[in-house]
Amino acid sequence: MAERRCGFVALVGEPNAGKSTLLNRMVGAKVSIVTHKVQTTRSRIRGIAIEGETQIVFVDTPGLFRPRRRLDRAMVSAAWGGAADADIVVLLVEAHRGLSEGVREILSGLDRRVGDRPLVLAINKIDRVRRPALLALADRMRAARDFTAVFMISAEKGDGVADLRTWLADRLPPGPWLYPEDQIADLPMRMLAAEITREKLTLRLH
Repeated sequence: MAERRCGFVALVGEPNAGKSTLLNRMVGAKVSIVTHKVQTTRSRIRGIAIEGETQIVFVDTPGLFRPRRRLDRAMVSAAWGGAADADIVVLLVEAHRGLSEGVREILSGLDRRVGDRPLVLAINKIDRVRRPALLALADRMRAARDFTAVFMISAEKGDGVADLRTWLADRLPPGPWLYPEDQIADLPMRMLAAEITREKLTLRLH
């Protein structure tokens, strides 16, 4: 029988990079709300996926940006905390935005917090950019940081997501599962329902 594995994977990136969409795709259900409005995710949300004998606990963090208000500072602090606690960190970068100033600031912050843990680059929304531009962006990102692995994905359409999930599952540490097999989030059902209601209101009002 294969050895069981379990660990935490933090999803970090700029606001609206697609972290919540990727989390929902990885889990196979809506556990994090998705809207066009930046900073929809306000706290660390854990989604749970099973890949073979591995339980992957994804931490969907608020988008990283330069905070101005007290709430902003709390959200950014939660995001960095999620990255610091994870076994593996996945940095999502929008293909059409590329190596922006915000991404450079995130890379600088990750250098101080990730240490020698795996840092994976996931170039998202690849359907918006032609292949030569994608390859050029991957080269620029590798020049800026030595990533453990690079994936090109479309979280919305699902392209490349299964390969990323398999890669993550193979590299998490051996250990017992932390949650029941049928649990997909660590949010209580009442709170999850409230989050989905907030998503619908945000989409309707903005």
